[in-house]
Amino acid sequence: MKGFIVFLALVLLSGCGSFTPLEQLEAEALLTGDWSAVEKRERIIQKRKARAGIQCPSGFIGLCEPYMGANRCSCVQSDVIHALFER
Repeated sequence: MKGFIVFLALVLLSGCGSFTPLEQLEAEALLTGDWSAVEKRERIIQKRKARAGIQCPSGFIGLCEPYMGANRCSCVQSDVIHALFER
């Protein structure tokens, strides 16, 4: 039981790690010439945006189509989609 509590405490404390802003990573990369951390952060941001899905304005619907192994998503007017299904 004691081991489980210690493990749980370590897991919770690991979430308190420091977060370096992207701007600071870019500044460090300019000084060192090593852009790998910046590229890694940008990949993480892109994956996060992809999981969140497409955000369309009012009157539009998100439409995703498979294209070369990936989904291409765009916003299409909802009237166009409704017209396709009415035929």
